[in-house]
Amino acid sequence: MKENEELEVNEGCASGCGGCTGCGDHGEDYEPTITLVDDDGNEAKFEILDVIVLENEKQYLVVTETGKDEEEAEAVILEIKEENGEEVYDTVTDEAIADEVFNKYISQFDDEEDEDEE
Repeated sequence: MKENEELEVNEGCASGCGGCTGCGDHGEDYEPTITLVDDDGNEAKFEILDVIVLENEKQYLVVTETGKDEEEAEAVILEIKEENGEEVYDTVTDEAIADEVFNKYISQFDDEEDEDEE
């Protein structure tokens, strides 16, 4: 995706739901996906890993492109915005914000490991 590029999203899931909100038809291993369309009309499917809310109450998606090996997969941070009553996702280009979101995302796994050890 290009820097500062706003992305259009086509929501849904691999099972064909138009905007899945937990219909339960997907089983335990369901991973929500979105299709992002750039300004050139190129589409790419991304798996939503998490939604992170920072102290400033802005929301961010942590996503990775589907179909990539774990070693190839890269996390992408998208800011959730509302424009004209619609939710849009904008690529985060500020490294400090991207790092803060990613670190908060990763810290959840550290917290889970600590709980498992207890």
